[in-house]
Amino acid sequence: MQETVKVSLSRDLNLLDITLLGIAAMIGAGIFALIGIASGIAGPAILLAFLLNGMIATLTGLSYAELGSAVPEAGGSYIWVKEALGDFVGFLAGWCSWSANSIACALYAVTFGAFLSEAIVRMMGVPLPQSLVAKVASVAIVTFLTYVNYRGVKESGRVGGVVTALKVAILLTFSAFGIYKTLMRPDWTQAFTPFMPNGFAGVLAAMGLTYIAFEGYEIIVQSGEEVKNPERNIPKAIILSLWTVVTIYLLVAFASLGAIQSNVPSWKYLGQLAEFGLIRIANQIMPFGSFLILIGGLVSTISAMNATIYSSSRMAFAMGRDAFLPRIFSRIHPKNKTPHYAIFFSYMIVVCLSIAPIEVVATAADIMFLVIFILVNFVVIVLRYRRPDLRRAFRAPLVPYLPALTIAMQILIGYFLILEMEHGSIVLSAAFLWILIGCLIYFAYSEKKKVEKLEEVAKTVYEEKPLKEVEFRILVPIANPEYADKLIRLASLIAKEREGEIILLNVITIPDQTPPSGAMRYVETAKEFLSKLIRGMEIPAGGMIKIGHSASEAILNTVDEVKPNLIIMGWRGRTFRKDFVLGSTIDPVLLRAKCDVAVVRFEPTWREIKKILISTAGGPHAVLAAELARDLAKQTNASITLLYVGKSEEDRKIAEKAFKETIKPLEGLNVKMKFVVDRRVVNRIAEESEKFDIVLIGATNQPFLKNFLLGVFPEKVVSRTTKTVIMTRRWVRLIRTFK
Repeated sequence: MQETVKVSLSRDLNLLDITLLGIAAMIGAGIFALIGIASGIAGPAILLAFLLNGMIATLTGLSYAELGSAVPEAGGSYIWVKEALGDFVGFLAGWCSWSANSIACALYAVTFGAFLSEAIVRMMGVPLPQSLVAKVASVAIVTFLTYVNYRGVKESGRVGGVVTALKVAILLTFSAFGIYKTLMRPDWTQAFTPFMPNGFAGVLAAMGLTYIAFEGYEIIVQSGEEVKNPERNIPKAIILSLWTVVTIYLLVAFASLGAIQSNVPSWKYLGQLAEFGLIRIANQIMPFGSFLILIGGLVSTISAMNATIYSSSRMAFAMGRDAFLPRIFSRIHPKNKTPHYAIFFSYMIVVCLSIAPIEVVATAADIMFLVIFILVNFVVIVLRYRRPDLRRAFRAPLVPYLPALTIAMQILIGYFLILEMEHGSIVLSAAFLWILIGCLIYFAYSEKKKVEKLEEVAKTVYEEKPLKEVEFRILVPIANPEYADKLIRLASLIAKEREGEIILLNVITIPDQTPPSGAMRYVETAKEFLSKLIRGMEIPAGGMIKIGHSASEAILNTVDEVKPNLIIMGWRGRTFRKDFVLGSTIDPVLLRAKCDVAVVRFEPTWREIKKILISTAGGPHAVLAAELARDLAKQTNASITLLYVGKSEEDRKIAEKAFKETIKPLEGLNVKMKFVVDRRVVNRIAEESEKFDIVLIGATNQPFLKNFLLGVFPEKVVSRTTKTVIMTRRWVRLIRTFK
């Protein structure tokens, strides 16, 4: 057997490293260019806008941290949404993420052009139209950095650290001078009166405009594979980086509003200066202020542009590789080893937007990021209910309440952003048009290509359909002949009770470099094996043989094709792979299969079912366990016992609630309920199980679920009992899933 070697990144980043990474991503055009425009909208309440944005961004960042620990795959929000809400919504998430990163890049380009034009026209006195210089500079820098990305040249971590330190030092120095000058004025409080000249609507609009300045925490989550102790350090880094940035923003805003003197209120003066606000007031605040702010703005926008060109092109590349976009997006340059077509199409979006007014570009970027953040918060809620058994190294607090509140706030600030901004309705129409184009691409192209993609993942080489099709269908992957008879016997009892059918699946796995044709010589043997099993069955049955590089992907492919109600899989017991819990085949099926799943560890001498034990703590998984126990009991006349092991007598009320929920499918059967107190929960369940022929495990309370897929609970129960154990996972359909 060929051993699979997992390739992963070295965990070299500590808490300080990833905190600085987040700070670097967040300090950019938002503070250097948007503070003037936002001050003109909110007035001195820009301070409140930054504070509230920090709170909302923190809650969304915690949702990112949970999803990053539960579904640790490259692609972030695109992958999470696709897994939770289906391919169509996942496609739209990727489509919006591609545009959001591209528009963010355009925002940085516009800021760079504005700052460079300020240096050339106003500081150096070159007699050229400043708007023309700004647009030419924007297009030129985007073109240059796109070429850099095309050649595959990356910014080094050391250079990125120097840029971050320079930005922070300039802004803190600016703030120190500005706050000192402010407090030296006896009437300094007048600069902050009235606090909300445009009401709370102005605050919300300013929040929407500057929200992009807080979105850099994504990069912290995406670096999770390289982080030491990620379940502890990633949430901490998100909070530390966000509130470090919020503090810097508040200091800069306070200094800007309080230190400058003009004929109009300082907030209105800043609004009139727009994106040039920070540069043009800096000389009033500190020596060489305009020059230092100019340098800080230029280096930060160059760094941010390079990163967003990279990220936007990689999103397009990922969607092309997944067959959501034409395959041209997934092509790699033979020499530079970069996705050159994806880079080019991202470049076209950036160039088209880099000549637009900065308010338009910022509004468009904010709308797209708000859509993504709303989806991410919604996915956290959906997966908590649909997949409570998921392994979560970190859990966001107060779900679903805080994510729901965050969604409501993000919708609110998006509404007022569109309402209050001059070009808001135009930008919203453009965003809807972009999403509509995405929908047309999905239904005209992506949906059809998905079928071809599935065929590449796992090629069906043989199929024998049941003579009679029925409504209830069980898929039984068969790999080990030793387990085949037992799996079929168990599945047959359930299928017979529900008047259903069984589809047997045999997957011939091959190495990644081997084409499907290389495994054709094994097909005849597999066909004889399946046919023999099917001939011996008394209920409607069929079989499929697939050739693929991954057994789990082949099973998931089959789920999409045959749409079973239940999968029954065999489990040999403990896995010694730290990167998998129940196994490299079972884990992805538990995570992604859109149907109920039962995983069975058989005892060697399993023969009959007379006494069934259900270890329960209530919830959908336990109800599924009860439904399967009901089917088995009706076919074998077995008795059923519901067991709840509490750590103290105080758990009796919890047990009664769990019993009440779990017993509903068992009406009319011989059922006993047993509550016992034992602090050795796992040991007691294992001891009790020895009195029964088969044990079903299903629960949803947090202590149980914390261990369910961590492997601790099932492994310990299995290792301490000789009996057959069935672990159940219910697919909870909260919303319609788009295929």
